[in-house]
Amino acid sequence: MLTLGGREFDVIASSTIEWDVTLLNLVQGCGLADVTMYAGETAEGMAHRVFRSLMSSPAVFEILGCVLIPAGTDPLEWRPPLMHEQAEFIRRLHLPADKAAINSHIKNIVAGFFLQGIVSVRTLPNASNALNGAAPPSSPSPPASSTESSENGE
Repeated sequence: MLTLGGREFDVIASSTIEWDVTLLNLVQGCGLADVTMYAGETAEGMAHRVFRSLMSSPAVFEILGCVLIPAGTDPLEWRPPLMHEQAEFIRRLHLPADKAAINSHIKNIVAGFFLQGIVSVRTLPNASNALNGAAPPSSPSPPASSTESSENGE
């Protein structure tokens, strides 16, 4: 259970096929359906990069609205209008505690994407591929360097 703006939410881990397709489309819309791990990039560095990609996309609110449902609501009753309603509520949150809870939950979502196989990971065989444009076109950031990984203390 997650409390945001005084409301309690349950996290949907699995629901209808409509929910599955909606979530997959939202994730693909963020460019996160096929993530490449660059040579020399740590799993933590890649996770930070995915987190930044998610946080830089306006779809993050719909993704949160997709995976959060009012506490006590049957996940099988989930529908896109409910997602949009939750997304609008989340967009308006402004208290530091709510923002911290959202950041934490998004990090959990990123981990969940990998665990559930919603996001697939490819690895590049060597660094020269990454330098020669092998990064996916939807990747918003260049390959993470070892200094970038150590500078991100998220």
